[in-house]
Amino acid sequence: MNNIKRLMAAAIAGVLIISAAACSDSSANEYPVKIAGHTFDAKPESVVCLSDSVADILIACGYADAIIAKTDECDQEELDNIPSVGARDSISVQKIASVSPDVVFTDRTVPEEVLEELNEDDYNVLNMIKAHDSKELSILYESISAVMGGNETGRENGEKKASSLLQSFDAMERTIPDRDENEAQITACYLYDVDGTAATDDAMCGQLFNYAKVLNVCAASETSLNTSEAIKLSNPNYIFCDVGVKKQIMSDERYKNLDAVKNKKVYEIDAKTFDRQGDSMTEVLSFIIQTIYPELKSQTNEESIETSESSEVSETSAKEESKNESSKTEKTTKVKADNSLEITDDMEFGQGDENEAIKNIQQRLKDLGYGKFEDGITDYFGEQTAKAFKAFQKKNGLDQDGYASAEALRLLFSDKAKAAG
Repeated sequence: MNNIKRLMAAAIAGVLIISAAACSDSSANEYPVKIAGHTFDAKPESVVCLSDSVADILIACGYADAIIAKTDECDQEELDNIPSVGARDSISVQKIASVSPDVVFTDRTVPEEVLEELNEDDYNVLNMIKAHDSKELSILYESISAVMGGNETGRENGEKKASSLLQSFDAMERTIPDRDENEAQITACYLYDVDGTAATDDAMCGQLFNYAKVLNVCAASETSLNTSEAIKLSNPNYIFCDVGVKKQIMSDERYKNLDAVKNKKVYEIDAKTFDRQGDSMTEVLSFIIQTIYPELKSQTNEESIETSESSEVSETSAKEESKNESSKTEKTTKVKADNSLEITDDMEFGQGDENEAIKNIQQRLKDLGYGKFEDGITDYFGEQTAKAFKAFQKKNGLDQDGYASAEALRLLFSDKAKAAG
């Protein structure tokens, strides 16, 4: 998007200016790092992260080990064992003080009173502004990485990670077939709530639709009223929304005549995941693409299953040479098939779907050790089910999109499924 306003925003966000020390020795050039009025004389050894989006970037850039405390919203798997300082709206400054961090990363979602108290206590608080486009994303990655790894090594690492992420977007975009000139433009949007708060093109997440070759009908919406009008006029083919919003959309009079509602093309993506600016963006884009272009999803899953099966054969051959390794293999691969679900070729489920078959899927996942389903077994494919399914996919060598395709389900219910652990 060629938007001068965003470039100006990047310039204003020039508080993220990195200053290198003038030394001939490259290692000496790493620190001090000056950023946003703070000076870091050495590599931070301890980080408190109050922003789940910044946490996503720290993980992507390889700095997760430095995080010693976080907010509840930082629920990435890599941070499961990191202690919490509270939810975003109830952050305990006392808990932050107790761990004496070298740096505290925040963003604009953190309450102002918390930021004021942290600044009064003279902590190195870096309030990172989310990127609005690819240029700002690169600046954001470089700035965070410079703090964590130095002016040269860190900044180069951040630049490479941002470039790699953007290249993955381009690669996914290239898998999408070009539309016939007579085909209508595919349209979609993302709604945070039923009243019309939407992802626009002045946010990086809103621009993900461009990579999916889809027109974001709410790209220029500035208010909920504008969004409602845009949706009504454009009649999008697909609606993506936050967890829990699908039911509201499907029953709301304002949306009942939309094609997406009538055709049941409404899908949930957790708003936290949707807004993050690390590898979560790849997951979101993958989900959008595979939802809109199911032929790509099935091809990908078929290739993944073939790879998984061939890998399994080679692994088994290697392990037969070792008695101990062989016994380990038996423990993880000896799973009884479950014939409780009749799987058809057109069967597929994603977040937001409701179906009796989902009860069987949740039970099978639970039996194999993927997810506890503390709220009980239900017919709703929510965030908890998607997370459990991703864990199953990871363990079994499938694409981790959290989407239950027919191919993935056949593996899940077969005796070839690998249990968790």
